[in-house]
Amino acid sequence: MSTPPIIIIAEPDHMISSALRVEFDRGGFVPLLAATGQEAEDFASQTMAHLVVLDTRLHLGAYDACVRIRRRRGYETTPIVLTTHESSPRVNAVAHKAGATLVLPKPYSVSDLFTAIQPFVAADDLLLTHRAQAGGFGAPQQWWPTPPPTWQSGADSALTRNGQLLPIVRGKGAKIPLVRPS
Repeated sequence: MSTPPIIIIAEPDHMISSALRVEFDRGGFVPLLAATGQEAEDFASQTMAHLVVLDTRLHLGAYDACVRIRRRRGYETTPIVLTTHESSPRVNAVAHKAGATLVLPKPYSVSDLFTAIQPFVAADDLLLTHRAQAGGFGAPQQWWPTPPPTWQSGADSALTRNGQLLPIVRGKGAKIPLVRPS
């Protein structure tokens, strides 16, 4: 069993970073989430990542972080992807000067990201050959929980058809016996 690939993600939008974290977790990768360029640099100084994804809207500059990460030992050939809302020749030129492998326009999916970096990574690289181990959230269930209790009054509602516990009773309603404490 090999060590799962580490991916540094610097994304200021919490929704996007959470979605990426879930997708990378599901794929068996180890995502390290950073909110700023400095945090991404700190992660890069502490570990050797297989992929770095930096958003150009970072508060402390994705371009500067890209330059400093690219200069670190071991990151000379690591793919560094800059994501942006505006893809223009100016953004591409600045990203290339900073040492980015490529610029990926938003919105993108994890499969778009891997398709984009594929030409820049060796075919036998762990980033592309890694497969998630069986187990975890996305794995087939090894156990089946008991079905929820069903409503037996014959009431027809969306909640009872979907097996929920709180039925909507139509007509006369259901009488619940009153039990008085003795």
